[in-house]
Amino acid sequence: MFTEANSNTKYLTWQEKSFTVLDMTDLLDRIRVCDRCPELCKDRKNVVIGEGPIPAGIVFLGEAPGAEEERTGRPFVGASGTLLRTMIFQAGISGYHILNRLKCRPPDNRPPEPEELINCRPFLKEQLELIKPKVIVALGRYAQSAFIAGDPLDIKVTRIAGKVLELPEYRVILTYHPSFVMRHRNREIQRFFGNHLRLAKQLEAGCPLSVLP
Repeated sequence: MFTEANSNTKYLTWQEKSFTVLDMTDLLDRIRVCDRCPELCKDRKNVVIGEGPIPAGIVFLGEAPGAEEERTGRPFVGASGTLLRTMIFQAGISGYHILNRLKCRPPDNRPPEPEELINCRPFLKEQLELIKPKVIVALGRYAQSAFIAGDPLDIKVTRIAGKVLELPEYRVILTYHPSFVMRHRNREIQRFFGNHLRLAKQLEAGCPLSVLP
């Protein structure tokens, strides 16, 4: 659970036991009993809804829960999540929210199927409407496919990393998934990734793209 320096603002998190927003309560209940994807729901131990304050200026959007995420019910708590949270801290970002495209773990951590992404999309849309981010950091091709039309496998992450999509509701920064950063152990990729996180902080603060380096 995250805290916010401004004590005059009331923040809610998905983990709280009681809610004052009826829409939020209804959304939670619907996600927890969702059976749209038979392969995902038949053996699931936990749905992984998200974590962070509501509202939040920055949302980090990933792909799907892994084994540790399913066990704990929290997003990005495995090895790649540790890297992500460490680099978020190093970028000076606080009060952020973390979500995944899918709320259930795919078997053997396989990539999401197109139908699963479609089935879960309404939940993501409702979450973003409640969180009201200024900036979304899309981590990898499956997160980016929420904002880029076509087959996720056609998205060339290394070619578009660092680009910013200007949408009416928010800006979307396209970047690597932290597992990609871990696998490659490349200082240049890690530096680029850190720059993308710092860009998110600058955009949240209202800096126009035209004056950013």
